[in-house]
Amino acid sequence: MKRSFVFIICLIPINTIKIFLLRLLGCKVHKKAKIGLSIIFVGELNLAEYSSIGSFNLIMVDKLSMEKNTSIKKLNFIRGPFDLILQSCSGISSQNKIRRAIPPVTYGKASLILGINSFIVSNHFIDLTRSVTIGCHSIIAGIRTQIWTHGYYHESTGKGRIRIDGPVRIGDNVYVGSSCIFNPGVSVSDNIHIGAGSTISKNLSEPGMYVGQSLRFINNSIEKIRAKLNKIQCEGLIEEVYSK
Repeated sequence: MKRSFVFIICLIPINTIKIFLLRLLGCKVHKKAKIGLSIIFVGELNLAEYSSIGSFNLIMVDKLSMEKNTSIKKLNFIRGPFDLILQSCSGISSQNKIRRAIPPVTYGKASLILGINSFIVSNHFIDLTRSVTIGCHSIIAGIRTQIWTHGYYHESTGKGRIRIDGPVRIGDNVYVGSSCIFNPGVSVSDNIHIGAGSTISKNLSEPGMYVGQSLRFINNSIEKIRAKLNKIQCEGLIEEVYSK
């Protein structure tokens, strides 16, 4: 019921009235926060001083927490059972798509966390089957980067397949150029620059500059993958899932 009231209040055009009513509802919304004309349907809402949400966003999550001087601009599609946490001076620009499927496709908790002074600029895609964490002073720059936290591996013949999930972690002081693709389960350490058009298919641990790798053959099979990964034991999942 609280989600429904938050949704109705956020459609009110006058900001001061929105904040007053949200605070009556028990939301932690600072009087100097700003909320544009957006669809916001959340279970928990925390907006600190000078945080702002622009207009024409769709935000439907379990929890939205924005610390001081954070922002979500406009025309973003942010939807799914996950927590969205923006630490101070971080932000999400415009026209991004951030989503997570509902159970029984997904399981457990997931979150998107932006560290201090980190940004996701415009027109990117983030899959939150598992969590994505971005450290401090990092930026997903340019356009059309994709971050994936799940993928599939198929049997040699027939319709059999397994899903492979893994969280993505991006460290501090990381720059990501346009049109990069992050595979499930990868980790990027601090002080790394990733050139445009790169596919990040393995952990990056040494500081410096990385650019796209050439296509190479990997001798693999679904049996080998099953043997080296951990199977998720969660009642009700609709498919066979392994953790990376």
